[in-house]
Amino acid sequence: MSNIKSLKSVEHVTNEYTKRILSNTIGKEVIQVLSETPNKLKKLVKGLSKGQLTKRPGKNKWSIAEIIGHLGDTELILGFRIRLSLSESGSPLQPIEQDDWVKNHRYNSRDVKNALEAFTALRKFHVSIYSSLSKNELERFGIHQERGKETVEFMIRLVAGHDLNHLMQIEALRKKWLRK
Repeated sequence: MSNIKSLKSVEHVTNEYTKRILSNTIGKEVIQVLSETPNKLKKLVKGLSKGQLTKRPGKNKWSIAEIIGHLGDTELILGFRIRLSLSESGSPLQPIEQDDWVKNHRYNSRDVKNALEAFTALRKFHVSIYSSLSKNELERFGIHQERGKETVEFMIRLVAGHDLNHLMQIEALRKKWLRK
C-alpha cells in the first residue's frame, strides 16, 4: 500500500502546465497509474505499422514513436530526480529541453519495441521504489531550476499525470491512423 494519497483538487497549483498534468490524477491511485502504463502502451501500439508509429500528426507535433521515446526520457530524468531528492534532499534539479531530446535521439528511427521494453523495465523498478516510500521520504525534495521546490511525492504524481496525458495523445493518434 502506497503512502501517496489520491489527489482531490489542483486549485492550489498556479502553473498552468503543472495544473493540467496533475488534474489527470484527480481521484486516481498514482502507483496504479504508473504500474499500468507500460501495458497500456503495448496495447496502444499493437497492430500499428512503422509508418503509423512514426507519422507526425502535424508540424511540431510528435509521432507515437517520439512520444514513447519521450516517456522513456521522462522515466530516466524524473527517476533520477526522485532518487537524487531521496538521497540528497534539497539538491538542485536541472530542467531539460524536451523537443531537443526527441529530435537528437531520433526516436522515429529507433525500434519502438526496444524502447517499450526499456521503459517497462525501468518503470517496474521505479514503482517498486515509489510504493515502498514512507511519508517522510515522500516529503524529501529537490529544487527545480524553473519550478522551485518539488517534493518526491509531487514528482511521482507528476509522472503519473504525464503518463495519462501522453496515453490520451497516443490513443487519439491510434484512432486517427486506423481510420485512414
